[in-house]
Amino acid sequence: MKRMITLVLIVMLAAGSLFAHGKGQHVIGTVTAITDDNSITVKTTAKDPVTVYTMADTKYEKGGAAASINDLKVGDRAVIHATKMSDKLMATEVRFGVVVNSAHQP
Repeated sequence: MKRMITLVLIVMLAAGSLFAHGKGQHVIGTVTAITDDNSITVKTTAKDPVTVYTMADTKYEKGGAAASINDLKVGDRAVIHATKMSDKLMATEVRFGVVVNSAHQP
């Protein structure tokens, strides 16, 4: 009985986290360009370039710590949480870090 209750709670928590993003979209890949008009272009895992625009209230996180757009560099691996506004994707949160090339690891 305890296992069943635990399983139900886990499923409820997982379902809640899926709906927490609402109408948001995730853009995952490697940063290929950052422009002065506050846009970030990411080459997705599907090899498609996607441009996301930032806003004044966009939050940035690098390796789990608060950061800014100035810390973001071309070549960084990024996960961008965005919402569609008019015909543009607008970033609400940008999480990023440096891509590690496994060929150069010991």
